[in-house]
Amino acid sequence: MYTFRIFTSVFTVLFTLFATTAFSQEAQRIAILDLGAVLVKSTAMQDIDRQFKKHEDEFKALTEKRDREFREERRKLDEQRAIISPDQYREKAKQLNDKGVGYRNDFNNKLRQLVSSRSAAIRKIEKAMEPIVSDVANSVGATMIVEKKKILFGAKNLNISEMVSEKLNKKLPKLKLELVPLTQSN
Repeated sequence: MYTFRIFTSVFTVLFTLFATTAFSQEAQRIAILDLGAVLVKSTAMQDIDRQFKKHEDEFKALTEKRDREFREERRKLDEQRAIISPDQYREKAKQLNDKGVGYRNDFNNKLRQLVSSRSAAIRKIEKAMEPIVSDVANSVGATMIVEKKKILFGAKNLNISEMVSEKLNKKLPKLKLELVPLTQSN
């Protein structure tokens, strides 16, 4: 008799847990979001990429110009080696090397600045996307959103990426790439 009551109690608890879990699973509606695709399709991201490319091309042209000038200065210094004293040559070579180090530091800082600026722009797009994702999820009755790359299988009708893209493009069609200030910590 005692065993029967324990069995009944355990059965009741398990049935309640199963029924509650089944009911809560039915109430859950999961939406899928392909964040990467939304960003790529975003007109704001495409605008940022165009601006980034422009800055990158200008940076590349400046770097190539500096490189040509540096090689020319090095060639001229090598030509003077026979007519100036060894001390003068060492001093000029040191100055030229210091100039090269300065160019390299400028290059690294500018590269970091460009990458940081693009990252800041992406964060702005993602921030603008947050309320859109929430609104779209609510409109389709989703109680949970999962990133597409985490899903092995999912029905296409659960994917809200296209709706999010459309609304994001209306809300944020362009975004100015603002270069972050160069600081020692960048």
